[in-house]
Amino acid sequence: MTDHLQANSDWARKNRYEFHADSAGPFAQVARGMDVFRRAVAYRDHVVGQHRGLPFEVIDFKKERTGTDAWSNWHTVVLLPLGDLALPAFALWPRRETGGMNFLGVKGLDLTLPPAASLFDRTLLDTFNRNYSLFAGGAFGTVQAAIEAPGQPLPGLAEMSAVCKPAVLGFLSTAVTGAIEVRDGYLVICAPEPRLGRPAYADVILQGAERERLLTVANDLLDVLANASQEAPIRDLAIGSSFNPKQLLGAVFGAFAGFILSSVLSIILLFLIPDTKSFLSFLFGEKYAFYGLSGVLFLLVLGGCLLGSFIGKRVVR
Repeated sequence: MTDHLQANSDWARKNRYEFHADSAGPFAQVARGMDVFRRAVAYRDHVVGQHRGLPFEVIDFKKERTGTDAWSNWHTVVLLPLGDLALPAFALWPRRETGGMNFLGVKGLDLTLPPAASLFDRTLLDTFNRNYSLFAGGAFGTVQAAIEAPGQPLPGLAEMSAVCKPAVLGFLSTAVTGAIEVRDGYLVICAPEPRLGRPAYADVILQGAERERLLTVANDLLDVLANASQEAPIRDLAIGSSFNPKQLLGAVFGAFAGFILSSVLSIILLFLIPDTKSFLSFLFGEKYAFYGLSGVLFLLVLGGCLLGSFIGKRVVR
């Protein structure tokens, strides 16, 4: 029995939960249509039970590969039914896990306050905005709709009021989670990815008691959402969107053009100009000249991509 299988089986048995080593996915068919599971190709270590009086499911799912060089990774998620709690469909994506989206200008709703707002409210909102991107209706559907039919009306504060309460924003300002999604009567929370040192092929899974902690966070969030139902949203809060599909295309084409131009420049600079190699050998020493050359090549190409993306977004702004 593998380590994760043994740990999860022991945790389930200790707490008298059901454990299924192999699984066809969440028991609720409607939950399988959530964005979180849209690229799921396999499931395992499925635990079902009651936690704090509410039913739950914890499951690992495997994401399909998106390219020949991509990796298939396993991810742990917690799934909770909303019960009688009425919430709009939305998604929250941690900004620390979406650097590529931020780089391309893909973002969620802009939550803003006027300068005259209280320092407490502005600090609370700034902290939330640094931690999460909010998408009404789901991240992928929102971005796709913005690209295919730009100019669609934004959701109003009344529609997203359940998320825009001080207690909810306060909780999310300090919580550490992966992606969060609410849709069709269910709340799903993904395990958070480590900030540093995680290779591209590494799984993002929780084992044994680690699952208990994520389950506690999910139940705490559900409690906060329920208790905040009678709370007023932050005063003078405004919802907008600065996402521009043209900027996304400009960033992609700009980064590609920057990659090509910087690659050509690197070849000319490092291989066709004899003094360049001598200079690098002098700078890094003969022993480390190869590593220095590799580093310079990487920085030149990366700089070209970043500069090209920036120029592309500015041109089509």
